[in-house]
Amino acid sequence: MKLTCAQRRFNLPRPDNPLSPRVHAMRSVQPLPTERIGLLLLLIISYLVVSYAQQQKPLLASTLQPSLSLRHIYHHSSSTGKYPNMFRRMDYSGIQALQIADNLGKPYTFSVKQNLGRRYRPASPLPYLMRAAQTPRQMHYAMGIHNMEIDYGLLPDVADSDTVLSLAEMTNNAYSDPDTREDWYDLGTKWNVTSSFGWESDGLRGHVFGDPDNTTFVLSFKGTSAGLWTGGPTGEKDKFNDNLLFSCCCARVSRAWRTVCDCFVGNTYQCNQTCLETSLLDEETYYSLAMKVYIELADQYPDATIWLSGHSLGGSVASLVGQTFGVPTVTFEIPGERLASRRFHLPAPPAINWDDIPLWHFGHTADPLFVGVCTGPSSTCWYGGFAMETRCHTGKVCVWDVVNEKGWRVDIRSHRIHDVIENILKKPEEFPIPECKQELECVDCALWDYPDDRDPPSTISTSCSTIPEIPDPTEDPWKRKKYRQ
Repeated sequence: MKLTCAQRRFNLPRPDNPLSPRVHAMRSVQPLPTERIGLLLLLIISYLVVSYAQQQKPLLASTLQPSLSLRHIYHHSSSTGKYPNMFRRMDYSGIQALQIADNLGKPYTFSVKQNLGRRYRPASPLPYLMRAAQTPRQMHYAMGIHNMEIDYGLLPDVADSDTVLSLAEMTNNAYSDPDTREDWYDLGTKWNVTSSFGWESDGLRGHVFGDPDNTTFVLSFKGTSAGLWTGGPTGEKDKFNDNLLFSCCCARVSRAWRTVCDCFVGNTYQCNQTCLETSLLDEETYYSLAMKVYIELADQYPDATIWLSGHSLGGSVASLVGQTFGVPTVTFEIPGERLASRRFHLPAPPAINWDDIPLWHFGHTADPLFVGVCTGPSSTCWYGGFAMETRCHTGKVCVWDVVNEKGWRVDIRSHRIHDVIENILKKPEEFPIPECKQELECVDCALWDYPDDRDPPSTISTSCSTIPEIPDPTEDPWKRKKYRQ
């Protein structure tokens, strides 16, 4: 039978065959039984549950264990030193790194386990803007316009005691002066500097450990030099950074103390918030220098996995840089850096969840700096001229409660990274890796009030008579020539 154009084009039923194949197929479709619908829903729910669990915990499908050794040392001097803003890098071959380790009596290679896990990363414009920034204020403006994005990458296995020990040993080595070589690579302005300059006498230093394939690197920043009292070559600059980052208000402990900024208001516990943030941007902190070191390393190895680490001040600086760029970071015995993070306006809850940030702080309860009790006229920090008043940390803290469980006494000498390695990390049977969790109920500087010039004027008056005045000590700890040991 001859078909019409419409029947040929749209496959309409023929007169002699009222049911075309398409119509037969439509009539053959039967509704799904109730059992099949229930099974389908169960499969969908199971998939969602598994996906959620994978987001909450590191993915264990791919575990690697690279072996790292010393590859580079970066040195960035401050703008106020003898050689302002000098930025240098020294490279080390495998044989050179082995010779240095042998001379110092320290390990040559460090094995670390990796897990594939979830992390936050800054949106793509940030790295380019940060590279173009030349001052802390320009870096702050660059950070203010980016968002954090969820990403997956290789994270350190902080549940493995050997990995945590390796990271601590690399952090310890960042304090060592390996040799007096003169073959530095100038990364900024060219300087005619010899070894007589004293390569650690000013600024920030970072040691880089990497594997032979250039796939994994650990950048460890040096902490406060030579202890709290003896100072060392970088002592005064270290003290300035400690007091600016970890004090409630510019190290204004009393009227006799030399402050690091002028934000104190009146004779009570009031500090201008706008002034504090401006001081952090105008003053050159190790944080701004550390960001430049990280950017240089990331540019040199754009496809590599990079982690950060550090002890004490170096660990706090590493934490701030890690929060800025979303870099996995493991620190040891650091003072509370949450207050400094907020003043820099780094990503924080409720915008992000600290459980999802690859940021871990290891410490024990016998360290007064880590738990935030090295305060007051009777403390060793006071005698050393350090206003270490903060105690709250970002990310997750992993704490060995050695005071209650082992009977240790709180002692500033237990703050040394060497003591943590020898007395805790090298005894995994006695000191297993603790659970890492957020500090949910932690408040810094509760007595202080921080008025902000950007806030509208308040209509409620508060009597100052209820606010205690700051006591007057008999002398200024900054002026002491010899500090108590």
